[in-house]
Amino acid sequence: MKPGNFRFPEARQCAILLLLLAAHQENSSKAITRFRLSELTLKRLWQRNRITDELLKEVQEWLARADWAIFYAAGLYAMVRIDAVENWDRLSSKRLANELKQVGNGTFDYEKHAHLIASDQDDNDD
Repeated sequence: MKPGNFRFPEARQCAILLLLLAAHQENSSKAITRFRLSELTLKRLWQRNRITDELLKEVQEWLARADWAIFYAAGLYAMVRIDAVENWDRLSSKRLANELKQVGNGTFDYEKHAHLIASDQDDNDD
């Protein structure tokens, strides 16, 4: 290939490459509903030096047509079949009706619940 002829795969093409990778995994074992990918794997797969938010959004749109979702999570990317997510437990904000009233009137004590955002790693830093 001549250097002047190189073109980055477009978002649709990136989605196809990712689905091809998933299909290869499915052929080697049972059907998969979720998996993770390193950023390096995506860069190699999509022949990019970096993964932009814009590209990821476009790829998400194409993957949704194939019943897959991709997202960034704590230093890696994850893919999950949408139909698998539909079977997960559903949570409703109605469970926090009293707390949401307090938020609305400015009396909710966020600090009382700050431990919810502390990770195990934060505890090990002490």
